[in-house]
Amino acid sequence: MSRLRHAGHRQVLEAAGPPVDPPLAQSVPTPTMDAAARRARAMVTGGLHLDGAFCVTDTVATGAPRGPADAGVRVPGQVEVTGSDNAGESAFLVPSLSTVDPDHEQMAAEVVALSAARIGRARPPVDREEFVSRFLLVIRDSTGG
Repeated sequence: MSRLRHAGHRQVLEAAGPPVDPPLAQSVPTPTMDAAARRARAMVTGGLHLDGAFCVTDTVATGAPRGPADAGVRVPGQVEVTGSDNAGESAFLVPSLSTVDPDHEQMAAEVVALSAARIGRARPPVDREEFVSRFLLVIRDSTGG
């Protein structure tokens, strides 16, 4: 999942025009708060001018601000953070977390429909099926909302 999100993020950036700056397009070894905090701190203390982070999940986005904050960088303020998933706790964090809401209801409905089709054999079995869900950018305090 994170590989697909990373690829999608790069496609959007490239389509919008700004070149992708490889040192700023970092990933974490595991999608945890601790790994995100360590990576973000290393980026800031390593001299990268970090003014925002778009994180693969809300969990990663929850940890990412800790690193710059520990290095004396204001979050939000100097660095804005956005997650992806619209996890329930995102609205209750301080600051509340901006996030991409991938329409969990639509995804669940699609999973049920695909499962029913496989069980009922309405379609020949396939190894994998993909679909793109609707999404909504939920702007909250972590990006100055």
